[in-house]
Amino acid sequence: EMKRAANGRSNEAKRGKSEEFEEDEFTEKKEKMKMTVKNGKKKDMFGRPIVTVGRWEQPNEELLIFTPHDLEHRTRIAAFDMDGTLITTKSGKVFPVDTTDWKFWSDRVPPKLRDLHEKEETKVVIFTNQKGLMTKKVDKGAFKQKIEAIVRSAKVPVQVYISIGDARYRKPLTGMWEHFVKEGNGEVEIDLESSVFVGDAAGRHKTTDRARKDHSCADRLFARNVGLPFQTPEQFFMGQKAEEAWGPVPFCPHEYVSVERSLLEPKDTPLPLPSQEIIVMVGFPGSGKSSFARRLEEEHGYVAVNRDTLGTWQKCVAEAKSALRAGKSVVVDNTNPDKESRRRYIILAEEMGKVPVRCFNMTTTMHHATHNVKYRLLYKGGLGISSMVLRMHASKLEPPSLSEGFKSIVNVNFIPEFESEDDKKKYFQYFVE
Repeated sequence: EMKRAANGRSNEAKRGKSEEFEEDEFTEKKEKMKMTVKNGKKKDMFGRPIVTVGRWEQPNEELLIFTPHDLEHRTRIAAFDMDGTLITTKSGKVFPVDTTDWKFWSDRVPPKLRDLHEKEETKVVIFTNQKGLMTKKVDKGAFKQKIEAIVRSAKVPVQVYISIGDARYRKPLTGMWEHFVKEGNGEVEIDLESSVFVGDAAGRHKTTDRARKDHSCADRLFARNVGLPFQTPEQFFMGQKAEEAWGPVPFCPHEYVSVERSLLEPKDTPLPLPSQEIIVMVGFPGSGKSSFARRLEEEHGYVAVNRDTLGTWQKCVAEAKSALRAGKSVVVDNTNPDKESRRRYIILAEEMGKVPVRCFNMTTTMHHATHNVKYRLLYKGGLGISSMVLRMHASKLEPPSLSEGFKSIVNVNFIPEFESEDDKKKYFQYFVE
């Protein structure tokens, strides 16, 4: 028994020393991990150094940037879209099944990129739209690994700009390029004429040689917006000489502004009426209806009622009724896409002694309204309006008719006004892909 007790004390002592040793070893490992983080040297679970090819930064919620360690800033830029331009799927599917489902678009891509970097003293930069990162359809960590794998495989220090939202940084909008010029090229001035942008979103048509039309025109329009010469992957990598048929663009601001229009159709529409009235506006968000309503308010004393301000259509009707009782004319500054939303004010006019009701219908198309929304968001501090809201208006739209009870229907054209030539130049960019 004494021997068993002695053995027990001996085993306890051994366990104590073992536990003490394990605790010391764990503490030592933690200190080493701290030193690893402090020294900026990442290691894997086996203590082997992880070789990184660059650094990641996210200046805001909509932009992600990868910069290789050995990057050189240069005056000549070869800028590329990524999917369908530099890489394609190994699976053969239109969209990658995961972040490892990629291969170079052609065997000619890597050597061409190396020639650009080594022989032509050109900096290689990717500008890619990746909204899936914002919607969580694509894992951000896995996507970063994909980018680093592409750069390693290319054996070229490729800088990568990634738009993860749907506003100012998404091509064809110029947010990514503007950030690159200001922050991403080491203050080296860029020679636009000797640079190039290459992308597959070129607005090309389906033909006997092309199985499907391009999904958009965003790359071609992005190049136009920033002033870069544009080529398709076939032209840049394969030497294709012929220019394929493409277009038309969804909305061309140059063409629209070049056509002279009167504000109102008919041109001689009386404004204001000599009597009290209700004007019901119809138009997309971004169509210019609120600007027109403000003009009526400021120049002619109309009372504007707006659901964005008042909250509900019931409050809009109540506010309109109050204004009519006070002897004022009313302009209903809502989108009013369908007969039901407009009928409320026809009924109100009847109740108030058959006050005349005119419909002022904005002729602005959905693509034009989208252009206006993005212009205001980028340059005028306006609020963003999702494409879903615009599509919803389009789906509900019932063109106004005199049979609804309107005295007349007046078409209102959007006439842009610019405070400066710079504003005009910005408006002439292509915002709709």
